[in-house]
Amino acid sequence: MVSYVDVPKPSGFLGDKVPADLSAEQISKIAQSFLDRFNSAVTKSDAAAFDALFADGESFWRDTISFTSDFRSIGKINILQAATDRLSVAKAGNAKLSTPAPSVERPFPDVSFVQVFFTFDCAIGSGIAIAKLIPGPSDEYLAWVLYTTLDAVEGYPERAYAARLRGTHNTTYSYDEHLAEQIENPEPAVLIVGGGHNGLEISARLKAMGIKSLVIDTYKRIGDNWRLRYKSLSLHDPVWSNHLVYLPFAATWPIWTPSGKLANFLEYYADALELSVWSETSLVTSETYFDESKKQWIATLNRKGKKVNFSVSHIVMATGIGGGHPKFPPAFPGQDKFSKPILHSSSHQQGGNWKGKTALVVGACTSAHDISLDFFNNGADITMLQRSPTYVMSVEKGVPTVNPYTENVDTWTMDLLSESNPKYVGRLYHKRFVPIIKEHDKELLSGLKKAGFKLYDGMDECGFFINTNSRSGGYYYDTGCSPHIVNGDIKIKGSEIDHFDEDTVYFKDGTTSKPDIIVMATGYTGFKDTIKDVLGEKYAAQFKEFWGLDKEGELYGTCRDIGIPQCFYVVGPLSGARWNSKIVALQIIAEREGKLGKRYSIDVQEGK
Repeated sequence: MVSYVDVPKPSGFLGDKVPADLSAEQISKIAQSFLDRFNSAVTKSDAAAFDALFADGESFWRDTISFTSDFRSIGKINILQAATDRLSVAKAGNAKLSTPAPSVERPFPDVSFVQVFFTFDCAIGSGIAIAKLIPGPSDEYLAWVLYTTLDAVEGYPERAYAARLRGTHNTTYSYDEHLAEQIENPEPAVLIVGGGHNGLEISARLKAMGIKSLVIDTYKRIGDNWRLRYKSLSLHDPVWSNHLVYLPFAATWPIWTPSGKLANFLEYYADALELSVWSETSLVTSETYFDESKKQWIATLNRKGKKVNFSVSHIVMATGIGGGHPKFPPAFPGQDKFSKPILHSSSHQQGGNWKGKTALVVGACTSAHDISLDFFNNGADITMLQRSPTYVMSVEKGVPTVNPYTENVDTWTMDLLSESNPKYVGRLYHKRFVPIIKEHDKELLSGLKKAGFKLYDGMDECGFFINTNSRSGGYYYDTGCSPHIVNGDIKIKGSEIDHFDEDTVYFKDGTTSKPDIIVMATGYTGFKDTIKDVLGEKYAAQFKEFWGLDKEGELYGTCRDIGIPQCFYVVGPLSGARWNSKIVALQIIAEREGKLGKRYSIDVQEGK
């Protein structure tokens, strides 16, 4: 076995090699030729022929589940071994061109490729692929990126759109009676912990594929995870990227969604899609465990004080991207003597309670900006304490540059395209985007610098991209706060707290402040604490590394093996939930059917 070689971050694109004058007929021939070679390689389990599909140098095979039963972005240097190990297992074949039709794409003036969508069959079911092809040394086009992903498990069609259920006529019971029976007696095969957008969409996907689930949430109402946060909160991504699976937002929906409006929509979503959701319900940790002999989770729920027991094949954790508990900095000297309130951002409700008062917000990322602006809009004297630099881009100019979704776009196709690039390739895109956005936002950024706000280009000079995938922080999409920093309405202090006394905060630069309230916008403790709270110490000890990027640039943990049997942890924004919900539902079904098999992880390829 050839040893696994860590995939280096690519130094650049393979270049602009696709002729500008290719005809539609030539593009189709290029696409079909690649499919013929792909079909031949996979049906014969010919690893060398499969490896030969890829351009030399920094080319990639990204697979989600269909060939590897894992999330992999395999660099050219490791493709031959991976193909040797997995082609005979995957049993792929029957590749056919799909829609959209093959096309030449030019994301940048010096970058081009022929893009090909196709479907294929595999041992688990059926898949979808996207190939991004460039000319090889001969007349053949080779893959710069090949993306393969599971799309369906055999025997479990997704009953939606043209394949939707027929419905019934002339029933002997009312619709409300039917719905009440379903909710009160759910008979779940899967238990989903968390009733936010991820939990609800996974439930919707499973239902469409014929698998019953129950969503539980500790809040009183569906949507309270948004409804009960600070009143000024709104989404920072446009509506056309945030549509929920099967039920998009209305055509009159505002571009920027208020949190309360989203909360009400989630409640409506659960009702319209007839999802079984139990509010004010939690797992009884001490009475919930995985039975190894039965390969089932024995779960005890506390529903409004009454215990209910279920045996389910899988538990899905969908408890939000924060992870764990509100995180405060270690207590500063004298902090216990400070007489004014010190809150975490998760406890902030509205700035209107502090009109005419002085507020200090510790932190300089999204929540800190939102809360600072809320204080200012409600008449408070507000200072933001910035301890480290922040990447800032505007929603008017920055977001459209990096967000590929637009009005009337087919979200499913765009989701596939968004997933098709390995994170290392995404890194190259975002390194190109950053200077473009800086030029668009140069007046705003110049003003922030003059105000003393510390800016940077993000980790690895990739803007928010690596930040969000590595630490889920360190950036802000400006929705209105930054101009108030520029003009001095919101003051910036670039220092750190040194100590307190009864009414004063002393900073390390020797200055002081006497705030009436302090809000710590300092993040959360981590996902392991959530596992500990919900499933207990035993499973927290088994919990693998979560979030951040592995050696191939894939996210640790989310939607993947987390070290806990038959348990998934799903986090991410609304735009990611459409994809995450499907790929998790497919894995659950494949595992229930004994088709998922052993995951071909990096460790397995390394022979560990």
